[in-house]
Amino acid sequence: MIICMALATIGFLFFAFLFLSAGENITGSILTCRRETELENIKKTRIELDLIVDYLKRTKDLKDKKRVKRARELKKNLEQYQKNLERLEKGKAGMMEVIPIAGYRMMQMMHWDGRNETVKKLYNQCVQFKERREAMNYTYYILGALIGYVVLGGVCFFAMLGLMLAMGLGIRAVVFSVVVLILLVMAGYVPYDNVNVTVRNRKEEIENQFPQVVSKLTLLTVAGMEVNQAWKLTSASGVGVLYQEMERVLVDLDNNVPPAEAYSKLITRCNNPYTTKLATAIMQNASKGNAEIVNLFRRLNSESWLEHKHSARRRGEQISSKLLVPTLLMFVGIIILVIVPVMTGFNF
Repeated sequence: MIICMALATIGFLFFAFLFLSAGENITGSILTCRRETELENIKKTRIELDLIVDYLKRTKDLKDKKRVKRARELKKNLEQYQKNLERLEKGKAGMMEVIPIAGYRMMQMMHWDGRNETVKKLYNQCVQFKERREAMNYTYYILGALIGYVVLGGVCFFAMLGLMLAMGLGIRAVVFSVVVLILLVMAGYVPYDNVNVTVRNRKEEIENQFPQVVSKLTLLTVAGMEVNQAWKLTSASGVGVLYQEMERVLVDLDNNVPPAEAYSKLITRCNNPYTTKLATAIMQNASKGNAEIVNLFRRLNSESWLEHKHSARRRGEQISSKLLVPTLLMFVGIIILVIVPVMTGFNF
């Protein structure tokens, strides 16, 4: 018991030291990342809220309880996000920032910079759905939160274990302490794992949408339209990750970003071999007219639809393999239901 309390005290002092010794650059990076996150939440919430309000105004159906309830929830969330943003803009750090700041400071002490393999791997994933500057801040925020929650979990584990042992709870003290440790570690791990989930979902959506996109580009360019105009019309013709990325390229071009840089960003964000071929071809053939690019679009169209068919077949096989175990369990259950009555002499 005394050892547990001593370890908890040492751990708490170490956590406090990490937070208090963090420099302004660490605090600024974490606060900036949190501001960017809140701004993104506000933007998404307003878009969804505006869509619901427009629908209710257009249909004049105020009895749609589901949409009305959702609108109220979004309005409440929007107010909370705005309060968080105001607090962050004033430079005030709450618990959501204290833990990542402490973890970031520990990363600094361990010399985890941009050359570290863990940092580079996570950054390469984050840069696929965030701008480079935002991706670096978000990388340090995620890793800082993970390390901070692990340290805090160890402190809470020993503190709770010591207190509950002093109360004479025995084995229950260990169980409750382990549960608290697991919950805190999971609180730090879930955002880290969400990055992998986000990247995987983006990859699948881009793969599914690419054949449609390249088919539209091929059709428009074969009809004699310039690539830039075909790109603009195609980006506005659908909804999804790839269409949004195409629109981001147009935004960059409108802001006088060089075409090579705009399409290079697309290659990095999409991280797909076919989008890489498409963007590279557009950059290389910018000054050669539509003759060669049309042939390339046709080849990409054929290849992407063939790969799409193979991917659909592979996904079907994966789903079939996942259904194999439940099917076998059902088969065994049916056999048991048939054999047991027969074995026990049950008569229908």
